[in-house]
Amino acid sequence: MCAAMQNTLNNSMLYNNSRPIPWYAPDRRIRTNAAARQAIEFAQFATNGHGLDAELDEQMLFAALHTCAFRVARCTRSKRDAMGEREEWSRRWSDIRECIVKRNLGLAYTMLGRIGSADPDQDGRVSESMFGLFRAVERFNPWRGYRFSTYACNVIARGLMRHARREGRYRAIFPSQRDTSLQSSSRLPDSHVGLWVERLNWAIETNSGKLTDIEAKVLAHRFHFQGGRRLTFQEIGHIACLSKERVRQIQNAALKKLRGILEADPILQ
Repeated sequence: MCAAMQNTLNNSMLYNNSRPIPWYAPDRRIRTNAAARQAIEFAQFATNGHGLDAELDEQMLFAALHTCAFRVARCTRSKRDAMGEREEWSRRWSDIRECIVKRNLGLAYTMLGRIGSADPDQDGRVSESMFGLFRAVERFNPWRGYRFSTYACNVIARGLMRHARREGRYRAIFPSQRDTSLQSSSRLPDSHVGLWVERLNWAIETNSGKLTDIEAKVLAHRFHFQGGRRLTFQEIGHIACLSKERVRQIQNAALKKLRGILEADPILQ
């Protein structure tokens, strides 16, 4: 499992464990004591891999998942102090859900390959695919009569297409690309530093790099050409109503334009 996908898996589990009541399909089959005992066995198997001889069936796994969610809801509605029992059923629900997700990680990879995109933010697409898989596991009704893989692929595909549309709108508003070579700082040549600074100021004042308004503002806040405190990406994001990552991308795009102007400047040759 790649690092981005593992981080998404861990973060999503942390978030969902804090939810008060997981969703479940109100089916009478999850209300019996037999279903509760089977859910406990499946949760133990999902945790340590022991306790069951037969391979876990997908339908039975989802039935156990819904049984755990039903028990969480019942403990929540109970007037007596059932917090410990509620936490136990929440933990079992989480363990079974993690087992189902791990068994179906291939669906997330498959849909990433099928839903192509020109988006350079591959980690964002991986995260969206993983969250789609989690949503599918949590909202799948095993008694509707169709396979989980069909349902999950549709959910993941819709998520990836929504992600692509959002990124497309961002690129239309802010026409800049990520340049990973600019993520590490670069130094000006030790000789003729004053001349480089002078030509840089000239490029900024004349806007020979054709910076957009937002690019010029980000650079002004980041490098305080006219004095003042240098703002962080987060602070600029609050001012411009943008994410911290988006501000960083805008800065890198603007620096790339200025670097191209300085490299082509005949005075600096």
